[in-house]
Amino acid sequence: MKKMKIAIIGAGAAGLMCACMLPVEYDVTVFDGNSDAGAKLLLTGNGRCNITNLVSVDEFLKSVPRNAEFLTPSLKAFTPADTVAFFEGIGISTKIENNNRVFPAVDKAKGVRDALKKHALSRGVNFKFNTIVRNIDTSFDVVIIATGGVSFPNTGSTGDGYLFAKQFGHDIVPPRPALTGLLLEIPTGFMGTSVHVSAAIGDVSAVGDMMFTKDGVSGPVIFKLTSLINGPVHGREMLIDFVPHIDRPVFDAKDKPFYAFRKYLPDKVANWLAARGDKPADIKSIRVPIRDFMDIKTATVTRGGVDVSQIDANTMQSKLASNVYFIGEVLDVDGLSGGFNLQIAFSTAVACARAVSYPSAKG
Repeated sequence: MKKMKIAIIGAGAAGLMCACMLPVEYDVTVFDGNSDAGAKLLLTGNGRCNITNLVSVDEFLKSVPRNAEFLTPSLKAFTPADTVAFFEGIGISTKIENNNRVFPAVDKAKGVRDALKKHALSRGVNFKFNTIVRNIDTSFDVVIIATGGVSFPNTGSTGDGYLFAKQFGHDIVPPRPALTGLLLEIPTGFMGTSVHVSAAIGDVSAVGDMMFTKDGVSGPVIFKLTSLINGPVHGREMLIDFVPHIDRPVFDAKDKPFYAFRKYLPDKVANWLAARGDKPADIKSIRVPIRDFMDIKTATVTRGGVDVSQIDANTMQSKLASNVYFIGEVLDVDGLSGGFNLQIAFSTAVACARAVSYPSAKG
């Protein structure tokens, strides 16, 4: 009996998980342009790999700013708890840190990548590295596109999946950076300075640490804003409360602005605000013009991608082409920071693998 031939394009988090879940009876080949699997996976969680976020499905979906409804069936079918159980089953002990974030006990993303690859190999999966796919080979019975977005292109995420999708008639929601920094007009010299703030762009707000970079701001609060915000940010203003923990900051009327700001802020930030002409009384409502998002090449994830209205939410199969599937970051669905994006990759990958494994149960 002829084996079903499966091609997975991309050996990232989604591609590896999908390969691990397909039947051993299938002839599965994973193609990747890099010399090894999981190039971007190795960067996640600052090299520690934040595998998932161990909350309920309902709570999880609150951290998916767009297309949460599309994600719901696959997330319910393969939950964060299922992800933890899977990794424990292939030898990766886990631990839970603050805000329900799950990490491997060894604190190494490489261990996660190696375990996934080893498990796939044990199931007979073939890997073809240093292989850039230019066209979809019709000799395969099923093609699964797991090429990622366009952030960190040096890891292989160069937008190839969008080109494949267009070949099948799919629409692409224009990609833009998410979980990224913002470019601001700030003086040089205080890169790395961090402050705890409440920040807002229009009606979108967040509270957390903000870190100054050489040409703007980054950190958890900015990452959250850039994932929640809709539309462009060029020419808009960010409203910053530099003392969110204090209702009514008190200043000495005799103090010059720098010394007044210095009471609550690091010297470099106090000097910047004083030089701008901001008044200490406005420390809870400082307005800063935004130049733009930081370069998508350095963004944690890509917002945008294959239009999910053209994808079956239960199976990840294209509604426009039979036996073609899209999983992971190539899709227009992304989450906040904290393990949500890897879980999206895993859940969509498992939904696809199960659909391919049991074709009579599709949809």
